[in-house]
Amino acid sequence: MTKNYARDFWRRCLRLVCGGNATTSVENPAFDFTMRARSGDYDDLTDEEYKSFLDDVEQITPMWDGQPHRPAGEILLDALRRTAVSGSRMDNIVELLAESSAQSDYRPAQRQADSDSIRKAHLQNAPGGAEDDGEDFEPDELGGLWTPREIYDTCISDQIQGQEEAKKAAAMIVYNHVEGRRSNTIFCGPSGCGKSEIWRCMAKTFPFIRMIDASRLSADGWKGSVHVRDIFEGVSCEDLQNGIIVVLDEADKICCETAVGSGGTNYNALTQNSLLKMLDGDVIEFGREDGKRAFSVDCSKVSFVLLGAFETLLRGKSGKSGGGIGFGAAPRVECDYTNTEITYDDLISAGMRREIAGRINRIVPLRPLNAADYRAILTGTVLKDLQAAIKSTIEIDDATVDYLAERAASTGLGVRWMRSQVQNALDDLMFDDPSRDGYAVNIPGAAERS
Repeated sequence: MTKNYARDFWRRCLRLVCGGNATTSVENPAFDFTMRARSGDYDDLTDEEYKSFLDDVEQITPMWDGQPHRPAGEILLDALRRTAVSGSRMDNIVELLAESSAQSDYRPAQRQADSDSIRKAHLQNAPGGAEDDGEDFEPDELGGLWTPREIYDTCISDQIQGQEEAKKAAAMIVYNHVEGRRSNTIFCGPSGCGKSEIWRCMAKTFPFIRMIDASRLSADGWKGSVHVRDIFEGVSCEDLQNGIIVVLDEADKICCETAVGSGGTNYNALTQNSLLKMLDGDVIEFGREDGKRAFSVDCSKVSFVLLGAFETLLRGKSGKSGGGIGFGAAPRVECDYTNTEITYDDLISAGMRREIAGRINRIVPLRPLNAADYRAILTGTVLKDLQAAIKSTIEIDDATVDYLAERAASTGLGVRWMRSQVQNALDDLMFDDPSRDGYAVNIPGAAERS
């Protein structure tokens, strides 16, 4: 298929609107095209293709009226208002919509509750406070618009370096969830390997993904903590009816570690009790607490993703490796993600309730990033983000790239450290002249230190 900037651009806008992100800002094509060109995205185009892209940009850009951003929904409506639609094209559009309505069921699927009383109580007492007025909710409209491959290519393929198994698993979780197949999954891997970033990228496109810092979660009764009930803060009845994906970051802190209060109560064990009911898809009842009203949440359409480094688990597994003393005894092995895998038995041994482990559909491992990974991230995502932030080109010499990548890998300092080092060097360059067209970043002595 011939490359076409206009088609790619309108496809992005349409996916945002159909994905429930009509208010998401879309960048002015003039700036978007310029930054992509500077980054080398169009280096493989022929002169004819490049000129065609420029023509597309010139035709689309006037709808921004000089603004740097506009909501995707406004852009599409403005485009329709400015488009002269012939009778035949109008018929094609009408046929498409008619076919879609004939194949779609806009009524919500029948709930699997034991009785109508549970459904009614849920609608009246959910966090959004909606009353049951007899009106049906509209289901999620993403079904059929995305394939797993499209989710992968659009949301995470270029944004996350490596971790192919984890990225494909995440795309399948979202796809199955949209198709009405909820799941419970664990993503495990060392700090900085991309677990959280995969789901942050997903959440930018799919608003039904909620990321929660599980390390702050506690059962009701522990003052000063974020409680399990707060997972559903701001979630409406319609959101729950359509289905959401709850991503619990640092979930290993509540599943494989203890949190004992002054009275000797292990509040993480109580938190796991609530988590078990949620993973089961049950209706969860929350009582009144600190002035907050009681409400119930139906988790039958909620998928859960648990993220964690599981460092305590790995240390415990290392302590069990080897064995015996004296001549011929097997040496102790330091278990990490390069030489071991986390199993269901490991989770249970580390403190996770057996019932919870039994409700996990899949354990997805992520490997540590190496210097080559960090090099690609630095020259790709990090560089692109910094260029967009200062609206200017940035060049980094090879010695600096190698030094930062190798140090990030060997010390575990990670991507944020690399970014801060480049930003610091960039700040020094911009101090006297912050409006230059381009900057050459280098760290003195990097070649000798790498």
